[in-house]
Formats: sequence, C-alpha cells, structure tokens
Amino acid sequence: MTTASGGGRIADAGDDALLRAAALGDREAFEVVVHRYGPPLHRYARRLVANEADAADVVQATFIAAWRQLATFQGRSSLKTWLFSICSHKITDNYRVKRAQPIDDQLMEAIPAPQRSSDPFTAASNTAFLAALEAALAELPYRQRASWVLREIESMTFPEIGTALDMSPDAARGHHFRATATLRTRLERWQ
Repeated sequence: MTTASGGGRIADAGDDALLRAAALGDREAFEVVVHRYGPPLHRYARRLVANEADAADVVQATFIAAWRQLATFQGRSSLKTWLFSICSHKITDNYRVKRAQPIDDQLMEAIPAPQRSSDPFTAASNTAFLAALEAALAELPYRQRASWVLREIESMTFPEIGTALDMSPDAARGHHFRATATLRTRLERWQ
C-alpha cells in the first residue's frame, strides 16, 4: 500500500494526499478518510440525533455525500471541516424527517465516565452531574448545542465551527457563548 505520491503507507498519508487520491477514484484512500474521521463524526452526530441508529445513518450519508462530491471539493476548508459541514447538513435532514424526537440515555456515551470513587457520594454526584449535563444539552437549540459540542468535545476552532454549521465564526462564537451561559445557569448547583 503506497500513497498517491508514491512513498509510504496510504494510512499515513496526509489529508490533502488522501483527497487527491480519492478524487481520482482511489477507494483505498477514501477508506482511510472514513477510518480517520468516522469516529469523531459519529461522536458529533450521536450527540445531536435521537439514537444510535440515526447517528450511524447520518455518518453513512455524510460519507456517501463526500464521495460523490470529492471532484467538486474546492479546498476552501480542511477535510475535517468539510466533513463536519456535510454531517451538519445530514443532521438537519434527519431532524426534518424525524421532527426532533427526544434524545435517549446514550447522548453522552463518548464523554469519559467520571473517575471511579470509593466514596459513594462522589460517585453518585458524578453520575448525577452527567445526567444533568445531558438533560441541559438536550434542551439547547440545535445551533447552540452543535456549537458547544464541536468546541468542547471535538476541539474545533470557531472558524471551523462556522464553516461546519454554515455561519460566520462570530456567530459560532455567539452560539457557543449562549450555550455555555445557559449550561452554567442550569448546572449551577455543581459549580
């Protein structure tokens, strides 16, 4: 297995090389993209859709759309940002079809579990906090929740978030700020 540039393993290739190879029809290069970005896209989708099956469908639809659009990708954003943008559109499509079903108990599954504690009070408090965070996130408007998840969980910059959600970086920052303020208020007892 070699990269499109002729040296090294394709799995070690940078995003630009993978994009070029995949745009030329190299399925192996696209498979590397899927393996590289599938898990973060799934975490993102899982936090914003009703259940695991919908998240898997959204991610699959994201990669199908990306494969079909590879030849038209203009490189105005990174591969990561482009994929998150497509995923955001697919999540919106899912909302239109599902009409905002309630989010189930697995919303926060990718957030590390609280440290186990020999103190039952601490363990119960950590579990209660995660449940309260899950409930508070579920109540946020979509753009606020998406901005918060992309910033705090996926560590994206505001320009990347703006591109992914079709808004300016300042709008992404504003949605994140409002989400953080709302979460801070709703989770006040844990501060």
